[in-house]
Amino acid sequence: MSVLPEFFDASLIATAPAAFWLIGGLASFIVALSKAGFGGAMGSLSLPLMLLVLPPGPALAVMLPVFLLADFYVGWRYRKRAVRRYVIAMVAAACVGQLVGWLLFKQISEATLILLIGLLAVYTAARYFYQLLHKPLNAAASRAAVKAVRQSATKRAGLWCSLSGLASFISLTGGIPAQVYLLAMRLPRAYFVGTMGWFFLTINLAKLPFFVELGLFNAASLSASLALAPLVPLGVIAGIWVNKKLNDTWFYHISQACLLLFGGQLVFEALLG
Repeated sequence: MSVLPEFFDASLIATAPAAFWLIGGLASFIVALSKAGFGGAMGSLSLPLMLLVLPPGPALAVMLPVFLLADFYVGWRYRKRAVRRYVIAMVAAACVGQLVGWLLFKQISEATLILLIGLLAVYTAARYFYQLLHKPLNAAASRAAVKAVRQSATKRAGLWCSLSGLASFISLTGGIPAQVYLLAMRLPRAYFVGTMGWFFLTINLAKLPFFVELGLFNAASLSASLALAPLVPLGVIAGIWVNKKLNDTWFYHISQACLLLFGGQLVFEALLG
């Protein structure tokens, strides 16, 4: 007699390669750690990992509930640390991007989109480190640059966060354009994570009806998500611990390094398949 609940459908797990538990568990842990510790860009590694053990459609369907579970944890933990006006601008632009993603889901080249996002990420991070090493700004100039970026927050959201919404819908790589947008604001690290947390909680909830309409969810995919769910709180705890241990300077250095690393990974993936 089976010890699994009647609603649990293990067919997807049973037909997946034996590495499903290792790869799926690692992807889920990375998503949660990334969202709770750094705002989410490292989570872009999760879908490429899952594609090692699942086809694209099931991989998207399995990972979205995992993303949402991490988003709920992070949103609650940082509920007083989100900058509301940035969240509103980011969500509005991302919803437009998601609508485009839904309408063109079968027409958009995922490889082209991933290549574009990867190149933008590499350029942004490389520019950050170049300025850090070769063109140090004095404090007054640095403050003026950040002020100018913040004053154009809505316009910048229209570009970066609409791309984030599109990428998030097609390939769950929306964390990279959103991080490019918000890193430039130079927020204290807790406010950065809180703002990103509420942004992703909102847009991931918004994409659920579209995923249902596209027929991506089923009992087997939801059961696989449930099986990976215990890794999420562990990743959130690890991410919160890391965030507390860093100061803002090192937070931004590490965040930009992750942007460079995972942007390069996306370029590699898009070019070599």
